[in-house]
Amino acid sequence: MDFFDREARAQKQTRLLFWLFGLAVLAFVVLTYLVLVVPALTFCTLFPFGPLDFSQSILDARLAFWVVFISLISISLGCFYKIRLLSGGGPAVAELLGGRRIEENPADLNEKKLRDIVEEMAVASGMAVPEIYVLDCERGINSFAAGHTRDDVAVGVTLGAMKLLTRDELQGIVAHEFSHVLNGDTGLNMKLMALAHGLSWPTIVGRVLLRGSPQPPEIGASIFDAGDSPTFLPTAPIGILFLTIGGISSPFVRLIKSLICREREWLADAAAVQFTRNPPGVSGSLRKIGGLYKAGRLDSPHAESASHLYFANSDYEPWFEFMSTHPPLAERISAIDPYFDGQFQHINSLPRRMDENPRETQDELLYQENLRRAREEAKAHEELE
Repeated sequence: MDFFDREARAQKQTRLLFWLFGLAVLAFVVLTYLVLVVPALTFCTLFPFGPLDFSQSILDARLAFWVVFISLISISLGCFYKIRLLSGGGPAVAELLGGRRIEENPADLNEKKLRDIVEEMAVASGMAVPEIYVLDCERGINSFAAGHTRDDVAVGVTLGAMKLLTRDELQGIVAHEFSHVLNGDTGLNMKLMALAHGLSWPTIVGRVLLRGSPQPPEIGASIFDAGDSPTFLPTAPIGILFLTIGGISSPFVRLIKSLICREREWLADAAAVQFTRNPPGVSGSLRKIGGLYKAGRLDSPHAESASHLYFANSDYEPWFEFMSTHPPLAERISAIDPYFDGQFQHINSLPRRMDENPRETQDELLYQENLRRAREEAKAHEELE
Protein backbone atom coordinates (compact mmCIF):
# COMPACT_ATOMS: atom_id res chain seq x y z
CA MET A 1 0.00 0.00 0.00
CA ASP A 2 1.31 3.44 -0.96
CA PHE A 3 1.05 5.35 2.32
CA PHE A 4 2.05 8.74 0.91
CA ASP A 5 -0.31 8.45 -2.06
CA ARG A 6 -3.24 7.73 0.26
CA GLU A 7 -2.24 10.65 2.50
CA ALA A 8 -2.17 13.10 -0.43
CA ARG A 9 -5.50 11.84 -1.73
CA ALA A 10 -7.14 12.07 1.69
CA GLN A 11 -5.97 15.64 2.27
CA LYS A 12 -7.10 16.74 -1.18
CA GLN A 13 -10.52 15.12 -0.76
CA THR A 14 -10.96 16.59 2.72
CA ARG A 15 -10.45 20.16 1.49
CA LEU A 16 -13.01 19.57 -1.24
CA LEU A 17 -15.55 17.74 0.88
CA PHE A 18 -15.53 20.25 3.71
CA TRP A 19 -17.21 22.73 1.36
CA LEU A 20 -20.00 20.23 0.78
CA PHE A 21 -21.41 21.21 4.15
CA GLY A 22 -22.37 24.59 2.73
CA LEU A 23 -24.05 22.90 -0.22
CA ALA A 24 -25.83 20.55 2.18
CA VAL A 25 -27.18 23.54 4.15
CA LEU A 26 -28.42 25.13 0.91
CA ALA A 27 -30.09 21.89 -0.20
CA PHE A 28 -31.61 21.43 3.27
CA VAL A 29 -33.18 24.90 3.22
CA VAL A 30 -34.57 24.48 -0.29
CA LEU A 31 -36.01 21.02 0.38
CA THR A 32 -37.49 22.12 3.70
CA TYR A 33 -39.35 24.88 1.89
CA LEU A 34 -40.52 22.52 -0.86
CA VAL A 35 -41.59 19.70 1.47
CA LEU A 36 -43.23 21.69 4.28
CA VAL A 37 -44.34 24.98 2.77
CA VAL A 38 -45.23 24.42 -0.88
CA PRO A 39 -47.99 21.84 -0.14
CA ALA A 40 -49.64 24.32 2.26
CA LEU A 41 -49.38 27.14 -0.27
CA THR A 42 -50.79 24.89 -2.99
CA PHE A 43 -53.74 23.96 -0.80
CA CYS A 44 -54.47 27.61 -0.04
CA THR A 45 -54.21 28.44 -3.75
CA LEU A 46 -56.72 25.77 -4.69
CA PHE A 47 -59.02 26.59 -1.77
CA PRO A 48 -58.75 30.37 -1.18
CA PHE A 49 -61.52 30.18 1.40
CA GLY A 50 -59.15 28.42 3.80
CA PRO A 51 -57.98 30.02 7.08
CA LEU A 52 -54.81 31.30 5.36
CA ASP A 53 -54.73 32.87 1.93
CA PHE A 54 -51.40 32.53 0.16
CA SER A 55 -52.98 32.39 -3.29
CA GLN A 56 -50.81 35.12 -4.75
CA SER A 57 -47.88 32.84 -5.50
CA ILE A 58 -46.69 29.30 -4.75
CA LEU A 59 -43.19 30.70 -4.18
CA ASP A 60 -43.90 33.39 -1.63
CA ALA A 61 -40.82 35.61 -1.20
CA ARG A 62 -41.52 36.65 2.38
CA LEU A 63 -42.27 33.11 3.48
CA ALA A 64 -39.13 31.86 1.73
CA PHE A 65 -37.11 34.48 3.60
CA TRP A 66 -38.46 33.34 6.96
CA VAL A 67 -37.87 29.68 6.14
CA VAL A 68 -34.25 30.48 5.23
CA PHE A 69 -33.78 32.68 8.29
CA ILE A 70 -35.24 30.17 10.77
CA SER A 71 -33.36 27.26 9.16
CA LEU A 72 -30.00 29.04 9.32
CA ILE A 73 -30.60 30.13 12.92
CA SER A 74 -31.56 26.59 13.97
CA ILE A 75 -28.53 25.08 12.21
CA SER A 76 -26.23 27.65 13.82
CA LEU A 77 -27.69 27.04 17.29
CA GLY A 78 -27.36 23.27 16.81
CA CYS A 79 -23.70 23.65 15.81
CA PHE A 80 -22.99 26.06 18.68
CA TYR A 81 -24.60 23.71 21.21
CA LYS A 82 -22.49 20.77 20.04
CA ILE A 83 -19.33 22.87 20.00
CA ARG A 84 -19.91 23.85 23.62
CA LEU A 85 -20.73 20.25 24.54
CA LEU A 86 -17.48 19.04 22.96
CA SER A 87 -15.32 21.83 24.34
CA GLY A 88 -13.76 19.32 26.75
CA GLY A 89 -12.15 17.51 23.83
CA GLY A 90 -11.80 13.75 23.56
CA PRO A 91 -12.83 12.96 27.16
CA ALA A 92 -16.13 14.77 26.56
CA VAL A 93 -16.85 12.52 23.57
CA ALA A 94 -15.84 9.39 25.49
CA GLU A 95 -18.14 10.25 28.41
CA LEU A 96 -20.95 11.11 25.99
CA LEU A 97 -20.67 7.57 24.61
CA GLY A 98 -20.72 6.05 28.10
CA GLY A 99 -16.97 5.53 28.49
CA ARG A 100 -15.15 4.87 31.76
CA ARG A 101 -11.63 6.22 32.17
CA ILE A 102 -8.90 3.67 32.93
CA GLU A 103 -6.57 4.63 35.76
CA GLU A 104 -2.79 4.61 35.42
CA ASN A 105 -2.33 1.33 37.33
CA PRO A 106 -5.47 -0.75 36.73
CA ALA A 107 -5.93 -4.00 38.63
CA ASP A 108 -7.83 -5.69 35.79
CA LEU A 109 -5.46 -7.58 33.47
CA ASN A 110 -7.37 -6.66 30.30
CA GLU A 111 -7.32 -2.99 31.23
CA LYS A 112 -3.61 -3.21 32.01
CA LYS A 113 -2.98 -4.80 28.61
CA LEU A 114 -4.90 -1.99 26.91
CA ARG A 115 -3.01 0.71 28.82
CA ASP A 116 0.35 -0.92 28.01
CA ILE A 117 -0.54 -0.98 24.30
CA VAL A 118 -1.63 2.67 24.27
CA GLU A 119 1.54 3.72 26.09
CA GLU A 120 3.67 1.76 23.59
CA MET A 121 1.94 3.44 20.65
CA ALA A 122 2.36 6.85 22.29
CA VAL A 123 6.11 6.30 22.63
CA ALA A 124 6.40 5.00 19.06
CA SER A 125 4.53 8.03 17.66
CA GLY A 126 6.22 10.63 19.88
CA MET A 127 2.99 11.64 21.59
CA ALA A 128 1.94 12.05 25.19
CA VAL A 129 -0.20 9.19 26.50
CA PRO A 130 -3.84 10.12 25.83
CA GLU A 131 -6.75 9.48 28.16
CA ILE A 132 -7.96 5.88 27.80
CA TYR A 133 -11.62 4.86 28.04
CA VAL A 134 -13.56 1.62 27.94
CA LEU A 135 -17.19 1.47 26.82
CA ASP A 136 -18.37 -1.09 29.38
CA CYS A 137 -21.85 -1.56 27.92
CA GLU A 138 -20.74 -2.28 24.34
CA ARG A 139 -20.21 -5.94 23.36
CA GLY A 140 -19.34 -5.17 19.74
CA ILE A 141 -15.74 -4.74 18.58
CA ASN A 142 -14.96 -1.09 17.93
CA SER A 143 -12.75 1.82 18.95
CA PHE A 144 -12.41 5.56 18.46
CA ALA A 145 -10.07 8.50 18.92
CA ALA A 146 -11.38 12.02 19.54
CA GLY A 147 -9.94 15.39 20.42
CA HIS A 148 -9.44 18.91 19.10
CA THR A 149 -5.63 18.70 19.39
CA ARG A 150 -3.06 16.16 20.51
CA ASP A 151 -3.23 17.65 24.01
CA ASP A 152 -6.89 16.70 24.64
CA VAL A 153 -7.09 13.39 22.80
CA ALA A 154 -8.92 10.40 24.20
CA VAL A 155 -8.73 6.85 22.86
CA GLY A 156 -11.56 4.48 23.64
CA VAL A 157 -12.35 0.84 22.95
CA THR A 158 -15.46 -1.21 23.52
CA LEU A 159 -15.60 -3.97 26.11
CA GLY A 160 -15.92 -6.44 23.23
CA ALA A 161 -12.69 -5.22 21.65
CA MET A 162 -10.79 -5.36 24.93
CA LYS A 163 -11.87 -8.93 25.71
CA LEU A 164 -12.27 -10.61 22.31
CA LEU A 165 -9.14 -9.38 20.53
CA THR A 166 -5.65 -10.75 21.01
CA ARG A 167 -2.86 -8.40 22.02
CA ASP A 168 -1.67 -8.02 18.41
CA GLU A 169 -5.20 -7.33 17.17
CA LEU A 170 -5.86 -4.81 19.94
CA GLN A 171 -2.56 -3.16 19.11
CA GLY A 172 -3.70 -2.97 15.48
CA ILE A 173 -6.87 -1.00 16.21
CA VAL A 174 -5.07 1.26 18.70
CA ALA A 175 -2.44 2.00 16.05
CA HIS A 176 -5.28 2.77 13.64
CA GLU A 177 -6.62 5.36 16.09
CA PHE A 178 -3.18 6.89 16.64
CA SER A 179 -2.92 7.34 12.89
CA HIS A 180 -6.09 9.44 12.96
CA VAL A 181 -4.53 11.61 15.68
CA LEU A 182 -1.20 12.07 13.88
CA ASN A 183 -2.87 12.91 10.55
CA GLY A 184 -5.11 15.55 12.13
CA ASP A 185 -8.28 13.55 11.54
CA THR A 186 -9.53 13.90 15.10
CA GLY A 187 -9.68 17.70 14.94
CA LEU A 188 -11.53 17.56 11.63
CA ASN A 189 -13.88 14.89 12.96
CA MET A 190 -14.75 17.01 16.00
CA LYS A 191 -15.67 19.92 13.70
CA LEU A 192 -17.65 17.59 11.48
CA MET A 193 -19.45 16.23 14.52
CA ALA A 194 -20.54 19.75 15.48
CA LEU A 195 -21.54 20.70 11.92
CA ALA A 196 -23.47 17.47 11.44
CA HIS A 197 -25.39 18.09 14.65
CA GLY A 198 -26.55 21.41 13.25
CA LEU A 199 -28.35 19.52 10.49
CA SER A 200 -29.40 16.37 12.37
CA TRP A 201 -30.66 17.71 15.71
CA PRO A 202 -34.33 17.77 14.52
CA THR A 203 -34.20 13.97 14.27
CA ILE A 204 -33.07 13.63 17.90
CA VAL A 205 -35.70 16.10 19.13
CA GLY A 206 -38.34 14.33 17.05
CA ARG A 207 -37.58 10.96 18.64
CA VAL A 208 -37.82 12.43 22.12
CA LEU A 209 -41.13 14.16 21.35
CA LEU A 210 -42.51 11.03 19.67
CA ARG A 211 -41.37 8.22 22.00
CA GLY A 212 -39.54 9.93 24.85
CA SER A 213 -36.15 8.51 23.88
CA PRO A 214 -33.36 9.66 21.54
CA GLN A 215 -32.63 6.00 20.72
CA PRO A 216 -33.69 5.05 17.17
CA PRO A 217 -36.14 2.13 16.80
CA GLU A 218 -34.64 -1.32 16.31
CA ILE A 219 -34.27 -2.69 12.80
CA GLY A 220 -37.30 -4.86 12.07
CA ALA A 221 -39.36 -3.56 15.00
CA SER A 222 -43.09 -3.31 14.34
CA ILE A 223 -46.10 -2.12 16.29
CA PHE A 224 -47.83 -5.36 15.21
CA ASP A 225 -45.36 -7.62 17.01
CA ALA A 226 -46.86 -9.75 19.76
CA GLY A 227 -46.58 -8.11 23.13
CA ASP A 228 -45.55 -4.77 21.63
CA SER A 229 -47.70 -1.67 21.76
CA PRO A 230 -46.76 1.74 20.42
CA THR A 231 -46.12 4.25 23.19
CA PHE A 232 -46.53 7.68 21.65
CA LEU A 233 -46.45 10.84 23.71
CA PRO A 234 -49.01 13.66 23.42
CA THR A 235 -46.29 15.64 21.66
CA ALA A 236 -46.14 13.02 18.86
CA PRO A 237 -47.56 15.33 16.11
CA ILE A 238 -44.82 17.88 16.77
CA GLY A 239 -42.30 15.04 16.94
CA ILE A 240 -43.39 13.81 13.49
CA LEU A 241 -42.83 17.32 12.12
CA PHE A 242 -39.30 17.39 13.53
CA LEU A 243 -38.62 13.88 12.20
CA THR A 244 -39.77 15.02 8.75
CA ILE A 245 -37.31 17.91 8.84
CA GLY A 246 -34.59 15.60 10.15
CA GLY A 247 -35.36 13.12 7.39
CA ILE A 248 -34.54 15.83 4.86
CA SER A 249 -31.11 16.51 6.34
CA SER A 250 -30.15 12.94 7.29
CA PRO A 251 -29.02 11.79 3.81
CA PHE A 252 -26.78 14.84 3.44
CA VAL A 253 -25.19 14.26 6.86
CA ARG A 254 -24.56 10.59 6.10
CA LEU A 255 -23.13 11.39 2.67
CA ILE A 256 -20.67 13.99 3.99
CA LYS A 257 -19.55 11.67 6.79
CA SER A 258 -19.18 8.81 4.35
CA LEU A 259 -17.08 10.70 1.83
CA ILE A 260 -14.74 12.13 4.46
CA CYS A 261 -14.47 9.04 6.64
CA ARG A 262 -14.00 6.39 3.95
CA GLU A 263 -10.95 8.09 2.47
CA ARG A 264 -9.28 8.48 5.85
CA GLU A 265 -10.02 4.91 6.94
CA TRP A 266 -7.86 3.61 4.10
CA LEU A 267 -5.03 5.87 5.22
CA ALA A 268 -5.41 4.86 8.88
CA ASP A 269 -5.32 1.16 7.99
CA ALA A 270 -2.13 1.70 6.00
CA ALA A 271 -0.57 3.70 8.83
CA ALA A 272 -1.52 1.06 11.42
CA VAL A 273 0.34 -1.57 9.40
CA GLN A 274 3.30 0.77 9.15
CA PHE A 275 3.30 1.51 12.91
CA THR A 276 2.99 -2.07 14.10
CA ARG A 277 4.89 -3.85 11.31
CA ASN A 278 2.30 -6.55 11.86
CA PRO A 279 -0.36 -6.75 9.10
CA PRO A 280 -2.12 -9.80 10.63
CA GLY A 281 -2.84 -7.76 13.75
CA VAL A 282 -4.85 -5.17 11.83
CA SER A 283 -6.51 -7.62 9.44
CA GLY A 284 -7.24 -10.03 12.31
CA SER A 285 -9.28 -7.43 14.17
CA LEU A 286 -11.31 -6.74 11.01
CA ARG A 287 -11.87 -10.49 10.53
CA LYS A 288 -13.22 -10.83 14.05
CA ILE A 289 -15.60 -7.91 13.52
CA GLY A 290 -16.94 -9.67 10.43
CA GLY A 291 -17.36 -12.95 12.33
CA LEU A 292 -19.09 -11.48 15.36
CA TYR A 293 -22.89 -11.25 15.37
CA LYS A 294 -22.73 -7.87 17.09
CA ALA A 295 -19.97 -6.78 14.66
CA GLY A 296 -19.02 -3.17 15.52
CA ARG A 297 -22.50 -1.99 16.47
CA LEU A 298 -22.91 0.27 19.48
CA ASP A 299 -26.01 0.64 21.64
CA SER A 300 -25.39 4.19 22.85
CA PRO A 301 -28.08 6.66 21.67
CA HIS A 302 -25.22 9.02 20.75
CA ALA A 303 -23.44 6.44 18.59
CA GLU A 304 -24.83 7.84 15.32
CA SER A 305 -23.59 11.38 16.00
CA ALA A 306 -20.05 10.00 16.32
CA SER A 307 -20.34 7.32 13.63
CA HIS A 308 -17.43 8.77 11.64
CA LEU A 309 -15.04 8.41 14.58
CA TYR A 310 -15.03 4.63 14.89
CA PHE A 311 -12.78 1.85 13.66
CA ALA A 312 -15.75 0.12 11.98
CA ASN A 313 -19.41 0.81 11.28
CA SER A 314 -21.29 1.45 14.52
CA ASP A 315 -24.70 0.59 13.08
CA TYR A 316 -26.29 -1.83 10.64
CA GLU A 317 -24.98 -1.60 7.09
CA PRO A 318 -27.01 0.96 5.13
CA TRP A 319 -28.99 -0.07 2.06
CA PHE A 320 -26.72 1.96 -0.20
CA GLU A 321 -23.03 1.17 0.24
CA PHE A 322 -21.89 4.69 -0.65
CA MET A 323 -23.78 5.99 2.43
CA SER A 324 -21.65 3.86 4.77
CA THR A 325 -19.13 5.69 6.96
CA HIS A 326 -16.55 2.93 6.44
CA PRO A 327 -15.37 0.82 3.49
CA PRO A 328 -16.59 -2.81 3.42
CA LEU A 329 -14.68 -5.06 5.81
CA ALA A 330 -13.74 -7.52 3.07
CA GLU A 331 -12.14 -4.77 0.97
CA ARG A 332 -10.19 -3.41 3.93
CA ILE A 333 -8.88 -6.87 4.75
CA SER A 334 -7.98 -7.59 1.12
CA ALA A 335 -5.97 -4.36 0.95
CA ILE A 336 -3.84 -5.68 3.82
CA ASP A 337 -3.97 -9.42 3.04
CA PRO A 338 -4.34 -10.15 -0.70
CA TYR A 339 -4.92 -13.84 0.08
CA PHE A 340 -8.09 -13.22 2.08
CA ASP A 341 -10.85 -15.51 0.76
CA GLY A 342 -13.77 -13.33 1.87
CA GLN A 343 -14.94 -15.76 4.57
CA PHE A 344 -15.40 -14.71 8.21
CA GLN A 345 -15.02 -17.28 10.97
CA HIS A 346 -17.72 -17.11 13.62
CA ILE A 347 -16.66 -15.48 16.90
CA ASN A 348 -18.54 -16.22 20.12
CA SER A 349 -20.06 -13.14 21.72
CA LEU A 350 -19.48 -12.01 25.27
CA PRO A 351 -22.13 -13.11 27.81
CA ARG A 352 -25.33 -11.16 27.43
CA ARG A 353 -26.41 -8.67 30.04
CA MET A 354 -29.78 -9.03 31.74
CA ASP A 355 -30.82 -5.51 30.72
CA GLU A 356 -29.88 -5.93 27.07
CA ASN A 357 -32.38 -5.42 24.26
CA PRO A 358 -34.55 -8.58 24.12
CA ARG A 359 -35.09 -8.34 20.35
CA GLU A 360 -31.38 -8.42 19.57
CA THR A 361 -30.87 -11.22 22.12
CA GLN A 362 -33.54 -13.29 20.35
CA ASP A 363 -31.96 -12.62 16.93
CA GLU A 364 -28.54 -13.65 18.20
CA LEU A 365 -29.91 -16.90 19.70
CA LEU A 366 -31.51 -17.70 16.33
CA TYR A 367 -28.22 -16.93 14.59
CA GLN A 368 -26.33 -19.24 16.95
CA GLU A 369 -28.85 -22.05 16.41
CA ASN A 370 -28.72 -21.75 12.61
CA LEU A 371 -24.91 -21.77 12.74
CA ARG A 372 -24.94 -24.94 14.89
CA ARG A 373 -27.27 -26.72 12.45
CA ALA A 374 -25.16 -25.69 9.46
CA ARG A 375 -22.04 -27.10 11.10
CA GLU A 376 -23.78 -30.39 11.91
CA GLU A 377 -25.06 -30.72 8.33
CA ALA A 378 -21.60 -29.97 6.91
CA LYS A 379 -20.03 -32.54 9.21
CA ALA A 380 -22.61 -35.17 8.28
CA HIS A 381 -22.06 -34.44 4.59
CA GLU A 382 -18.31 -34.93 4.98
CA GLU A 383 -18.84 -38.29 6.77
CA LEU A 384 -21.13 -39.54 3.98
CA GLU A 385 -18.50 -38.70 1.41
